[in-house]
Amino acid sequence: MRIMIIGGGNVGYYLTKSLSAEKHHIMIVEEDRSRCEQVVSDLGSKRIEATCGDGTDLECLRKAGIFNTDVLVAVTGHDQDNLTACQLAKNYFGVKQTISRVKNPKNIRVFEKLGVDSVISSTERIAGIINQELDWTDVNKLLRDRSYNVRLREITVEQGSAFEHKCLKDLGLPKGLILIAVLREDQAIIPNGATCLKAGDMIVIWGDEADIASTFGQRVYS
Repeated sequence: MRIMIIGGGNVGYYLTKSLSAEKHHIMIVEEDRSRCEQVVSDLGSKRIEATCGDGTDLECLRKAGIFNTDVLVAVTGHDQDNLTACQLAKNYFGVKQTISRVKNPKNIRVFEKLGVDSVISSTERIAGIINQELDWTDVNKLLRDRSYNVRLREITVEQGSAFEHKCLKDLGLPKGLILIAVLREDQAIIPNGATCLKAGDMIVIWGDEADIASTFGQRVYS
């Protein structure tokens, strides 16, 4: 299958890596030239073509090979650009299937009404996970029933905090605190010592409630 991906940020990069490994032919479009070159350098493959340009521009889409595209996936960080790219692909070039990422869940219905075949929102997915039968409250109730002090917490890395730009191996976490996951944009990262935190990351941590409070200075769930 020939798949065009609009946006070469983290989402587009890892999507390209995953889909090319599945033997799909990928055409990625990214405005930032250095990022475009990095994708080719890191993922260099006969199945990956990179075009530096604007995915909402007709000529750029032609140059990137839109006429030979089976599926267009728009994953830039801008909802309007993703919608425009999908509409051009379907209505102007006749691409059969379009998939779009949205950052604002309120845009999901709008995108669907305007003809985007599949709309994906990481915010809505996370909300859905929280609302599942076994949610954070249930987990912590289960822990309280068996231990007076062990809890599961979600912490947001604030801009300018002591944890921003720090790698896990440099955090000096108290013994027994376990950082289970880092939620970043559309990614759920299973961390290791080399994982560096960024402002806006949500980290899921397990351990003694007092240690969590003294280390991070905040309590998110009771």
